[in-house]
Amino acid sequence: MVKDHGQSIVPMIDRNLFGPKSPARIEQGRNPMRTNRIVMAVHSGYMLAGLVFLATMAAFGQTAPDPWLILASGAKGAINVHTTRQDLVRVYGAENVVDEDVDIGEGEMQSATFLFPKDPERRLEIMWKDPDTKTAPGTADILGRKSRWHAIHGITLGTSASEMERINGRPFRFALTNDGTDMAEELISWRGGSLEKEFQGDGRVILELEWAAKGAKQRGPHDIETSSDNPVWRAQNPHVTRMSWVFPSKAQP
Repeated sequence: MVKDHGQSIVPMIDRNLFGPKSPARIEQGRNPMRTNRIVMAVHSGYMLAGLVFLATMAAFGQTAPDPWLILASGAKGAINVHTTRQDLVRVYGAENVVDEDVDIGEGEMQSATFLFPKDPERRLEIMWKDPDTKTAPGTADILGRKSRWHAIHGITLGTSASEMERINGRPFRFALTNDGTDMAEELISWRGGSLEKEFQGDGRVILELEWAAKGAKQRGPHDIETSSDNPVWRAQNPHVTRMSWVFPSKAQP
């Protein structure tokens, strides 16, 4: 009686732990080839589900923000209207944030903050609306041949006039007024192109261009006015050598 009782318990435990045999397991004893096909079908199903999941995540995911992009609107970006000096130290490190007095004209000095002052490609000069509190940028400047900092559409130091014309969607007008002093003024009219809204809204981007003949440093007062599609001017490779972002008082939506 004990033996019979023990034999009746083992199948019961087996059923409770593992449940009834699945059709695949039953079929395995009958047709191994069909079982392999079932396993492969299940595996393919999991792979397909994984691919669909990844595609869905990519569709709804957001790209990482560009750490070198500066927008004229100041609404967002690495440097914006809400940026403070403390923010710069937290993001870039105290050793890369240096204050220095700069000449703002007629012998007047003002405190500015420089990011990466010893690295020409990462150097950025920030003038504050309130130099004492350093809690709201007024302007940001880059100068030289090459920089990681850039405006929308990747416009930066070294960008050519022909490339800006392409981005703008039409030729732009360039004018240089020089009265013979160091106070030369350069003006660009985007003539209703796509860069007009980006660069000449409440917040602005001011560009300074260099080209072959300009390097001759003409003496005395002289004015230049031309169009970006002027073949003579384009042949002299006009390109950006300085960029200034002038931030609005409040961020634009």
